[in-house]
Amino acid sequence: MSKKKQIQDIVINQEAAKWCFNRGYKIYPKPIEFKETKYRQKLGVKFKLVVEFGSEKRIGSKEYTQKEWPIAIWSVYNYLYNKHSGEKA
Repeated sequence: MSKKKQIQDIVINQEAAKWCFNRGYKIYPKPIEFKETKYRQKLGVKFKLVVEFGSEKRIGSKEYTQKEWPIAIWSVYNYLYNKHSGEKA
């Protein structure tokens, strides 16, 4: 599947994101691999997703690139919303 097709298939569902925020979910990328820029700054090149809910924190096993992790976060919002809200996104 092409990257463009993958992006088109992911529904950016703001209702799902709002539902997650209102219940206290935090979903964010955690850099696990870096490269150094010409200004000696570290730039994340590979990431894993972290999902926090209350005092519970889980780090996913799948690795994502800089371009992939935003799509993956929307997928998690949709997954949580569909699983727990009783509605389908």
